[in-house]
Amino acid sequence: MKEDKTCPACGGKLSLFYLKQTCPHCGVNLLTYNAEARLEQDAQKAAQEVEALWNRLRRLDKAHLIEKHYQKKGKPFPWEAAEEKPAETDE
Repeated sequence: MKEDKTCPACGGKLSLFYLKQTCPHCGVNLLTYNAEARLEQDAQKAAQEVEALWNRLRRLDKAHLIEKHYQKKGKPFPWEAAEEKPAETDE
């Protein structure tokens, strides 16, 4: 996998072995630049992966053992709990 070796802020080229925290061209912090957007993307990707996992487990569970267990405990099913959570909005 080839990594993009350019500054995300100014687009300046960085050496393959450039390991410092700041860009030599514009001085932006490379580790924290656009961190919130990256965290949001990671959270969305993780939610999709968890949903895919539960769907796969649900298809594999022909005896409905997972559903019986959650009904016995009186808890909502994991795949339904993920769908019901409202999206957080920034106001």
